[in-house]
Amino acid sequence: MPKQTIEETLSDIKKNVLIDHEIIVVCNGLDKELQDYIRTDKRIDRYCLNSVNVGVARAWNIGAQLAEGEVLCYLNDDVSIGRNALETLTKQLLSSNEIGEIGPAGSFWRDCQHKSFAEINSEFIEVDVVSGFCFLLRASTFHEYGGFDVAYTPAGYEEIDLSYKLRYGGLKCFINPKVDIKHYHHHGVSAQTVDIHYLGSTIRTDALHLRNKEYFKKKWGNKLP
Repeated sequence: MPKQTIEETLSDIKKNVLIDHEIIVVCNGLDKELQDYIRTDKRIDRYCLNSVNVGVARAWNIGAQLAEGEVLCYLNDDVSIGRNALETLTKQLLSSNEIGEIGPAGSFWRDCQHKSFAEINSEFIEVDVVSGFCFLLRASTFHEYGGFDVAYTPAGYEEIDLSYKLRYGGLKCFINPKVDIKHYHHHGVSAQTVDIHYLGSTIRTDALHLRNKEYFKKKWGNKLP
């Protein structure tokens, strides 16, 4: 499978995103080569280089605190962005105050369990959960709803939790699968059984998944279908 690097993702943004934007990078851990790259790439407007892995939720919260725009776009560094993709998603997000979140992919859930992915048959589909590799929401919504729950640290379920939180608050989640955005799945470890080191602790990915799944079910089990 072809790879998408952070260099290519930054190039995609600068070439294909024509609306005003700022690029913010939050890096977890001591990858010296990557941190040096982030420090020196002039396309990056703002960054935070954490000396340890503080987890996905905290990193995403940090990014929001550094941002100054009306809309927050969360984007993995192994995602390609085509022309007019983010403009289309931004326009759809801002088209209604009822829309809390939007992205290119998502899924349907029932009783706190994943049931199916949304089919690519429309440019505007309401879903239960927006996938975490790329999603947009208003900055005001982020701050009103309190951002991401750090109890999921180091990773897993934080983006699902956000979609549930927004829906519980009366907002809706949508996707547009037809925008030109592709995820290459290079950096995910959820399908592997490995140790994750974070904040002076270590946890295996299988144990982490079970822990976060139980926390998620306890938190949302009686609140949404």
